[in-house]
Amino acid sequence: MVAAMAGLGVYFRRVGLDDADKLASVIGAFVALAGLGTAAYGLVTSPKQHEPHVPASEPDSLAIGGDTGGITSTGDGAINVHMRAEASGQGRVYQAGRDQTINE
Repeated sequence: MVAAMAGLGVYFRRVGLDDADKLASVIGAFVALAGLGTAAYGLVTSPKQHEPHVPASEPDSLAIGGDTGGITSTGDGAINVHMRAEASGQGRVYQAGRDQTINE
């Protein structure tokens, strides 16, 4: 790092700050264009993200797979519902994938 700083100091002194600034602007423009092209390429070629299917072995069985979030499947044609909640202090979280009854 010290060598790079020393090299830049020598370069600036030899070329002059005005010319070095102009060159840095041109190099920065080319780097920005290369980054934009790389980002566009990444968007076009990135694989589509989808959740893996975890089949249940029987119609009335429950299969849990995936990471700690878990993917549940209750058989063919089931709709998977993913819920995440967080409460702090004395807060409560009520979640239901279908009907919910709360009796307090």
